[in-house]
Amino acid sequence: MSTIPDEKIREVRERAPILQVVSDYMSLKKSGANYQGVCPFHGEKTASFNVNPARGIFHCFGCGVGGNSIDFVMRMEGLAFPQAVKFLAKKVGVEIPERELTREEKRKVDEQEQAYQINELACEFYRRVLESDEAGAAGRAYLEKRGVDRDTAATYRMGFAPAGWDNLTSFLRRKGIPLDAAEKLGLLRKREGKDGYYDTFRNRLLFTIADLHGRAIGFGGRVMDDSLPKYINSPESIVYRKSEVLFGIDLAKKGMREKGSAIVVEGYFDHLALYRAGFTNVVATCGTALTQPHVKLLRRYADRAFMLFDGDEAGRKATVRSMELFLEEGFPARVVEVPAEDDPDTFINREGGAAFQPLLDKALPIFESFYKGLLKRMDVRGVEGKVAFVNEVSPRLQKIADPVERGLYEKEICRAVGIDRAMLLQKVGIPARPQAPRPQPKGAPQQAGTEEVLLTLMVKYPDVVLRVRDLGADKLFSASHLKLAQAIVAQSETGDLDLPLVLEQIESHEERSRLYSLFVEDAHLEDLDPVKAFEQCCQALERRALKGGGKTLARELATVDPDSPRYLEILSELERLRNKKSKLL
Repeated sequence: MSTIPDEKIREVRERAPILQVVSDYMSLKKSGANYQGVCPFHGEKTASFNVNPARGIFHCFGCGVGGNSIDFVMRMEGLAFPQAVKFLAKKVGVEIPERELTREEKRKVDEQEQAYQINELACEFYRRVLESDEAGAAGRAYLEKRGVDRDTAATYRMGFAPAGWDNLTSFLRRKGIPLDAAEKLGLLRKREGKDGYYDTFRNRLLFTIADLHGRAIGFGGRVMDDSLPKYINSPESIVYRKSEVLFGIDLAKKGMREKGSAIVVEGYFDHLALYRAGFTNVVATCGTALTQPHVKLLRRYADRAFMLFDGDEAGRKATVRSMELFLEEGFPARVVEVPAEDDPDTFINREGGAAFQPLLDKALPIFESFYKGLLKRMDVRGVEGKVAFVNEVSPRLQKIADPVERGLYEKEICRAVGIDRAMLLQKVGIPARPQAPRPQPKGAPQQAGTEEVLLTLMVKYPDVVLRVRDLGADKLFSASHLKLAQAIVAQSETGDLDLPLVLEQIESHEERSRLYSLFVEDAHLEDLDPVKAFEQCCQALERRALKGGGKTLARELATVDPDSPRYLEILSELERLRNKKSKLL
């Protein structure tokens, strides 16, 4: 349980509207009273994620996840409830009284805060050297040569690590920073065979690697000549996990949401070239292969991705690895091809940004690009070549979840290689996939029982709440729904219904998720007469009660002696129930 006062939690939810919170992470489009988008919590192509701003809740009809703004932040940021409340509170200016942290919690928080502080100090140091120090003249000359102005360097928080062994070391020591902590972040290294530390980055241009919120978490250092290694990147740390971070994500969030797509490149300067050319939806991998968390991160903001890796063997392998991830996630991706002698940086600098858009327009779906690339490189005229080709294609073909898309590719591949489709399926061993259940229309709630219909009426129409109160919720609802109905009545009497607060009282996570699906969409209630609908629900519930009572009496009748007075009483009661039921029809 959270130790944050309930009134503070309510204040956070009131000042952090769910539409605003969700829109910070993903693209939404208005659909009736709701807003819809592709769910960030599971792979899907059809938008089934719904946000109801008026009620402050969301629900995905694809994976069943639902909740309020705090629940959403918990999932997106991987935070526990108290941390998610504080995260939102900080954004909207709500002060949360702090409880005493445990020793372990305090140690971890302190270590993270120290890591952010040290990285920020290092960033400030490298920025100052690049902008104004004599030691940064080489870096400024290099950027000028590559056409990078001061404003762009500032946007990227670019810096310069001067030549020499202890420039940053001395700076951090003067700031009172424990040097062993800076070593853990990869900024310093221990001297071999003697005490002390020396700078990791020396005589290198530096790119600041930032997290989603723009906080410095690492650096990428590039040489300005042909010496090796060309790049040195910060190691993983308590604040920097390469498998979860994409370079430029803080700059690209807005562009990805607006354009609905993400462009993924390999290099820092490729990123810079595209961003300067107006392609603000670009991100880069930080010296590592694309990972599943990277793809999930992209899904938060974009509906599709454009891969733009080098055309050499290493680039092709990276594209194939990323293809498998995109196929597994069901996330549409395309491959952008620049001329073989170019990378995005050199192409845009030579041809200009306007020449890049046609390359995006011509980009092939990633699987199509893969198999057509194989056909160009392999000789498939003979049996051996055909078998080798099929062996390369089949494992990836199996990862295409959509049976229609997979079937079309199977036909294309068979036609291109000249083999029978049945032979392909037999060779690759693709199992017959069971037909997926037909998805409901976007935003459609699950079929609800009478009590649930009555609950939705209560949530939408205050008049129905008054009628339930006057009649008595215990006379209408079974034990499974009574507590919720009573909470709605009680909450409504104190003012406007706060649905998220009411639903928080439901202990079962599964039941809460089900109820979010019930309440997130009520377009089907728009044309109803609420009073008439309430009366019909009451009649249906009474018929159900009469039917249940009749079954109970019938079971008892089967066990009672026909000559006993109780037998005649049961027969009389059954007749009364039948007459009462017939009047309700």
